[in-house]
Amino acid sequence: MSELKKVALWMFGDFKTPEGFWYSHYIHIIDGLTEEQLFCVPDPKKLPIIWHIGHIAHRERSHIGAIIQKLKGNIIPQGYEIFGTDWWPIGEIRKSIDSVKNVISWATEVRIQSQQFISSLSNEDFYSAVETGEGELSVAHWLFITTSHTALHFGKIQLLRALLEDKLDSPC
Repeated sequence: MSELKKVALWMFGDFKTPEGFWYSHYIHIIDGLTEEQLFCVPDPKKLPIIWHIGHIAHRERSHIGAIIQKLKGNIIPQGYEIFGTDWWPIGEIRKSIDSVKNVISWATEVRIQSQQFISSLSNEDFYSAVETGEGELSVAHWLFITTSHTALHFGKIQLLRALLEDKLDSPC
């Protein structure tokens, strides 16, 4: 197995194993939270934890499925477009999704699909160029961009959870 594949699988792996980067496996960060907590925000202009979960999956599916794999069709389930790049009020998010359980299941399935795709790549595939309207980046670049994006939202989820649970802010 190539070093790039090992790193990519680690980045998209399960943090509970040696094969996973703890800051990229976002489903476990919400363990124990209720549906109301997943929708709670400190200010009505902020996005709730459930939106961040859906957004991470939306972007992962968009980057890996649409941009890298060039998949066509409905790779984002109906109603889950709300997790795209626009801000939405909580009421609209609640109306758009079918259930919190299904959002979490979808996010989990997206991660499994990403892992399977990465596992299928050859060493050369990581270096192949992916053309977008803004130029070319390699498959490896897109995978690293996606993980960095996930880590950003993971941090937002951590902050929202700490506020919800009134925990001391961790400096690191």
